[in-house]
Amino acid sequence: MPLTSGGGEGRGPRGRRYRLLASVLSGLLLALAFPPWRLWPLVFVAWVPLWLSIDGDLRDGGQRAGWRQIFLRGWLMGFVAFPAMLHWLLALSNEEVTIPGLMIPSLLLIGLYLGIFFGAALLFATLLARWSRLDGVLLLPLVTALVEWLRSLGPLGFPWGTAAFALAPVPPLLQTTPFWGFWGLVFVVLLVNGLVVAGLRSKGPLLAAAALLVAGLWIYGEGVLARHRPGELEPGQETIRTLVVQPDIRRRIKWKRHRREEVIRTVLAHGEDAARQAADGGGFDLFIWPETVFPLRLLSDRGVLPRVEAMVDSLETPFLVGTQEAYWVLSNEERTWVAHNSALILYPGGRQSPVQRKMRLVPFSERMPLQKIAPWLGKIDFGQSNFYPGEGPVILEAGGARIGCLICFESAFPDLARDFVRAGADLLVLLTNDFWFGRSAGPAQHADMSVLRAVENRVSLVRCANTGISFVVDPWGRVFHETSLFARESFVATVPLGSGSFAARHPDWEIRWLTVALLLAVLWGGVRKLGFRKRPGKDPANEE
Repeated sequence: MPLTSGGGEGRGPRGRRYRLLASVLSGLLLALAFPPWRLWPLVFVAWVPLWLSIDGDLRDGGQRAGWRQIFLRGWLMGFVAFPAMLHWLLALSNEEVTIPGLMIPSLLLIGLYLGIFFGAALLFATLLARWSRLDGVLLLPLVTALVEWLRSLGPLGFPWGTAAFALAPVPPLLQTTPFWGFWGLVFVVLLVNGLVVAGLRSKGPLLAAAALLVAGLWIYGEGVLARHRPGELEPGQETIRTLVVQPDIRRRIKWKRHRREEVIRTVLAHGEDAARQAADGGGFDLFIWPETVFPLRLLSDRGVLPRVEAMVDSLETPFLVGTQEAYWVLSNEERTWVAHNSALILYPGGRQSPVQRKMRLVPFSERMPLQKIAPWLGKIDFGQSNFYPGEGPVILEAGGARIGCLICFESAFPDLARDFVRAGADLLVLLTNDFWFGRSAGPAQHADMSVLRAVENRVSLVRCANTGISFVVDPWGRVFHETSLFARESFVATVPLGSGSFAARHPDWEIRWLTVALLLAVLWGGVRKLGFRKRPGKDPANEE
């Protein structure tokens, strides 16, 4: 039976109201799996209410909902999940936007936009199941995983809230990602949801299969962690001692012109104190400051740069520093003012590394997207920055380590960290400034992403945040030296250098096999539709 825009909506307990409530419940379960609640086991059943509500539409004999109703159910899950998950966006002060109260409609628009991906996944999987006669609970995890990957692409890419991030606090469940990558883990989480749906539907052994799959991941992960205990090094494995300095410069003073010198003095004084204490404790190979640590363009500031260089020379140690850049570019006799959010290493003697410029900018915050298509969008002013994306990856070197430096939002994207490792990085560093979101779930949700970036590439990651949370993640996803939010702290960590992973060496291979599986499902549907499964002239009804 083909999809229609109308269609039967079933009455009674599986009626329209129940199905919409199931979508709402799924959205809430997904949100509850993330900070501040961190009820991570819910991610294995978050899609179950939604998929159970659509199950009758996926099998013969049930009332068939129209495509609009099916899309609405999936969209509603996303529309509920993301505003609940991203409620901390409302903490953005009106000082940072040109329109007071702008973040309230913005949060709703984010839910509306991201819900489209959930609706599209549900609709396409349902369409394919009806067409191919394959079991929908097999197709739903496959299609949803691929659509989640699509959600991370392009200038509006926003993979925040992807299912696998909810498992960041549980290292045993992450140990397969070096093989099948981040998106492979996303698929496994969704597959467990599908098995639960199938088990509830048939009251058969598939519920046990779902439990065994999760238990198998856990047991395997515990075995891996037991073979790689904290502090133990592989034969010949190198380390680097990093000093991570969290200056805790608050939003209320950071960008105030009349308090600029106060901020500079505070950052330098805290850095000197941290370095002195670290030197007394055995020294360090690399000093790390967070994203845009000074409220200025360090490389072109003739007052502050010499002070920082003098500090580098006195400590005889490289400094990894986040800063803004800006310069004029002449093209076709027109001058363009180009600004970047950047990071680089300052070496003793006045030398500088190549500059790593942030490649993935936060849409509508760091740059208005789609300006190449519609240049007039760049003239809209909501209070956003107007950075230009950089190119990369650029490998920075210090203390015997080859460093891939991610900046803030970039930790959400598996491909960026992977590209650094493929280019030779054996250590990842994330520089960020999360003070915009106060004491909310935002910094914790952002911090969890760094854990996945370390494990899936089997390299350590050092996270340095202006106001927290700073820490070190080892290649197995264990977090050490975690700092508090809004605290002026520092720590020295001996960080093992990594060697990469199968997933890092074979980029997006999990996407390829998921795509092949989807194409095979489409091919099966085509074969069935063309009638190739039955030879002509052999209809048993016509035989004597």
